[in-house]
Amino acid sequence: GTLSVDVDQKTNELYVHWINVDPKVLKDMPRDYHPICQSFPDWARRIAE
Repeated sequence: GTLSVDVDQKTNELYVHWINVDPKVLKDMPRDYHPICQSFPDWARRIAE
């Protein structure tokens, strides 16, 4: 899939927009993010620290 990220300048929250998500991933709750954005959360955490 494809993702894009927006940042709320007031709260510093990240909004991740997912495109072309495999419908099988959306069936489970809580959702496993790894099939969609893979290691992005780990990368973003390293950048923010």
